[in-house]
Amino acid sequence: MKIRTLITICLAALFAGACTIEPHLHLRKVVNTEIVMQADINTSIKWQVDWETQWQFQWQTDLHGALGYSEPTGVRMHVYTLDTDMLPKTHTVYNFHGLEGTAEVFEGIHNLLFHNNDSEALQFRSDTDLSDLHATTRIISSGLKTSIPVKTIAQKSASTKSDLDEIEEPVGMMPDELYTLYDPEHVITDNPADYEYIDGKYVLRIEGELRPRTFIYLFQIKLLNNFGRVSGSMGGAALTGMANMVNMVNGQTSEKTVSVPMNVYLNSTSDPDILGARVLTFGLPGCNPYDDASVAAAPEGSHWFVLNVNFATGKYKNIRIDVTDQVRALPLGGVISLEIDVEDFPPEDIDPPVDEGGGFRPLIGEWDEETGYTTITG
Repeated sequence: MKIRTLITICLAALFAGACTIEPHLHLRKVVNTEIVMQADINTSIKWQVDWETQWQFQWQTDLHGALGYSEPTGVRMHVYTLDTDMLPKTHTVYNFHGLEGTAEVFEGIHNLLFHNNDSEALQFRSDTDLSDLHATTRIISSGLKTSIPVKTIAQKSASTKSDLDEIEEPVGMMPDELYTLYDPEHVITDNPADYEYIDGKYVLRIEGELRPRTFIYLFQIKLLNNFGRVSGSMGGAALTGMANMVNMVNGQTSEKTVSVPMNVYLNSTSDPDILGARVLTFGLPGCNPYDDASVAAAPEGSHWFVLNVNFATGKYKNIRIDVTDQVRALPLGGVISLEIDVEDFPPEDIDPPVDEGGGFRPLIGEWDEETGYTTITG
């Protein structure tokens, strides 16, 4: 994945007597900060070089939403001013609509954290101090309902065994896209030599990369021996074993895991035996997904693709497929293709539960939402 957003921060000093050719910065300790974001996001470039050759599902953006990443529509800047012991003593937040904005930063040493502020699902929390900031989402259920393990065609040929243990982890709301940039110990001085003098302003330029901290997995499921029996998925699916939050400063994910729900769509009438799904997650637990060594040292764990399927007869079935190897091989997200035999999961003998508007009811255990995180709005 090569999505890049370059941030150029122009710190333009404001003082009385602006007509002076070379104004003295030390006359004013407050520096007006003009933030100009130069977005260089190519949404056609995804997480895998050959993702387009692998992704065969006919995704309809007007019906299913965006497939890949989108450019942020707003940015939040956290300014942590450090004391003489290099510890944060104040925390100031600035929100910008679009990719430009202004703020005031005092002369001194600051830790600067940038992230998009256009999310409705993300919550922000701090365990120790405001410089230790995490992003997470609400817990919406205590767990998934029981489902039978089903092997893919590849797993059958490899004679792999499926773990029969039940899945007991909470279900977390899918996050929105999250991008972050952290610039530690940035010095704002009153020395003109530290600035460029451009168009009557002293300008300090900082360039960095806003990296995605939520990662997209695309699932396409080929149904074998279907013969029109599977008609879709009322209950959707979930990916288990994913991190429940990410540290926005260092990109490290939590070791605590959640199952993340997603919608599942039936392919067009030209090939009705393919199901497709897209899920956004915080990535693998206990690592920085951009760091190969960190990924290699991440705690072991399993990942299940838990899928609800509906039959043309009105019956349904919940199944789970072991996708541990595929997910672990794609720490930044990617395409996961599965082939499963419909003969392996006959429908339940009972009618499907009535959908009361939740959209994921056949798989969710309970709907009691858990909250309690501190939301930092500035």
